[in-house]
Amino acid sequence: MKDAWRVFAQGAARRDADWIRHAKQFFDTEIAFEGARVAIVAGAKRAIAMRARDERDLRDALAAPNAADNGLYDLAERRCESVWLVEREGPSDRAALLLAAIVASVCLGPILGDAPRELFGVRTAREKLVSLA
Repeated sequence: MKDAWRVFAQGAARRDADWIRHAKQFFDTEIAFEGARVAIVAGAKRAIAMRARDERDLRDALAAPNAADNGLYDLAERRCESVWLVEREGPSDRAALLLAAIVASVCLGPILGDAPRELFGVRTAREKLVSLA
């Protein structure tokens, strides 16, 4: 994926029922799966893919300005062995950020963005979603 949120994950398996439940319970939205694509009820579709975490992911996370301040880098390094990629159409893509926040809430890992470089958790994702509404 050319442009994607990277969501560090403590578990590798996609558990559709957990993602659907978290979407409804914590984000008041519904999602449905179409193979490797996820459809958010509003109609936006974003590709998702999982892979093993690599050194580049950790280097990029450590390069985020707030990496040392909030413990999220330590969480990514010590507990997250995989990364979910959530396709996005730029940093202001609300549908992609919503999906990344749902994944982060289920997989218990931080979200990494590249442009701008930032590492943040679900609470910050929620704040960003409000500002994008």
